Amino acid sequence: MVTEQNELSQVQYRQGKDWPPYARRVLAWNWVTWVLNFADRGLIGPLLPLLVPALGITYGLAGTLVSLFFVGYLSTFVGGFLSDRLGRKRISVFSVISFGVVTCLTALVRGAVSLGVVRVATGIFEGFQYPTAAAWISETYPYRRRGKALAIWETGYSLGTLFGIVVATVVAAAFGWRAPWLVTGGLSIIAGILFAKYVKERPRHETPGYDESLVLQDQGPAPKYRDVLKIRNVWVVFVLHGLYNFTFWMAGTWVPTYVIKTKDISFSAGGFITAALFGGVSIGLLFNGFIADRIGRVRAISVLTALSVVSFFFFARSDTAIVLFVLLAISGIFGAYISSAIALVTDTTNPRISGTAFGVALFGGELGAVAGPIMGGLLAQFVGFQVFVYVLPGAQLAAALLVWLARDPRRLGTAASDATPSGGQSTAS
Repeated sequence: MVTEQNELSQVQYRQGKDWPPYARRVLAWNWVTWVLNFADRGLIGPLLPLLVPALGITYGLAGTLVSLFFVGYLSTFVGGFLSDRLGRKRISVFSVISFGVVTCLTALVRGAVSLGVVRVATGIFEGFQYPTAAAWISETYPYRRRGKALAIWETGYSLGTLFGIVVATVVAAAFGWRAPWLVTGGLSIIAGILFAKYVKERPRHETPGYDESLVLQDQGPAPKYRDVLKIRNVWVVFVLHGLYNFTFWMAGTWVPTYVIKTKDISFSAGGFITAALFGGVSIGLLFNGFIADRIGRVRAISVLTALSVVSFFFFARSDTAIVLFVLLAISGIFGAYISSAIALVTDTTNPRISGTAFGVALFGGELGAVAGPIMGGLLAQFVGFQVFVYVLPGAQLAAALLVWLARDPRRLGTAASDATPSGGQSTAS
C-alpha cells in the first residue's frame, strides 16, 4: 500500500481532451438546479414574520414546521444509494422536477398541518439531489481540482438561499406570502426539464475519481456497500455536516426574526440581513475551496472556521445595524467549510460506492438541519433570542476541532495536478 504522503502522486489520469467540456457541463447544470433547490429553503426564514400571525402559531411550532422539511430531507441516504444503482442523472432529474411541483403546492396550504405535510414532501424530493450531485461532481474532477469544483457547486446553495431570500422579501411584500412559492417552484420544473435534455452521464469507470481509487484502494477487490461504514472520513463528515447545517439553518431561520424583535429593524431589512450571511457564504465557499486545495482540507477548515467563531461571537454582542450586517457576512465567509468537508469523502472513497458514502455522510447534515430550527425556536420562546444567538459560535468551534479526526491525503505529486493526461494505466505499489 502506498503511503498517505505520496499515494495520489502515482495516479495516471486517462481522460481525453473531451473530458473538460463534459466536466464543466456536469458542474454547470448541477449548479443551476442546486440554486433552485436552496431557493425554496431561502423563502421560509424571511416569510416567518408573515406566516406566524397568518397561521396563528407560536415560535416553537414555527421552528418545528421549518424542521419538518429537514425530516423529509433525511432521504439523502436513500438518494445516494439509488444514484449508485440507477445513475446520477436519472435521480437528479426526478428530484428537481418533483421538488418543483411540491414547492408550487406550498402556495395552497391553509394551516399548520398542511404546511407541515408539504414541507416534509419537499424535503424528501430535494434530499435525493444532494448526495447524487455531490458524488457526480466529485468523481468528475481530480483531487487537485475537486475542492474548487465543489466550492463552485456549493455556491449554488448560498446563492440559491440568497435568491430565495430576495424573492421572499420582494415578492411577498407586493403579493403576499403565497406568491414566492409559485415563482421558485415554476423555475425548478423548467430547470429539471432542461437538465434532462442537455446533460449526459459518463460511466463511472471513466472518471478521475475511479483512476484515483485504483491507487487509494490498492487495486483490491470490488467494494461492497457496507464497506462505507468502515471509512473514517464518512463519519467525520457526518458530524461536520451536522454542525454546519445546525449552525446555518438555525441562523437562516431565526436571525431575521431575532433582529426585527431585538434590534428594531424593519421586515425588509430583517430579510436582507440574512442575505448578508449567505452572500458571505457564497464568497467563502470559493475562498475555502481555494485554500483547501493548497494547504489541505483539514487545516483550511480548522483555521478558517475558527475565524468564523470570533465573528459570530461579536455578532451576538453587537447592536448597530451596519455592524450586524458586516459581522454576519464575515461569519459566512470564514465559516463556509462545507465544500471542503464533503471533498474529504471522495478523497478516500471508491467511486463505485461514493453515492452511498455521501448518503451516509450527508445524513448527519440533515440531522443537524432538523435540530437547528427547532432548537432556535424553542430557545427563542422559552429562554429568549439572545441566548439562541450564542449557540452559533459554539457549533462552529466544535467543527474547527473535530475536523482533525479526518484523513487528508494532501501531499500530492505532479501527476495528480493534471485532470486530463493521455494514455497509460493507473498504478499502485
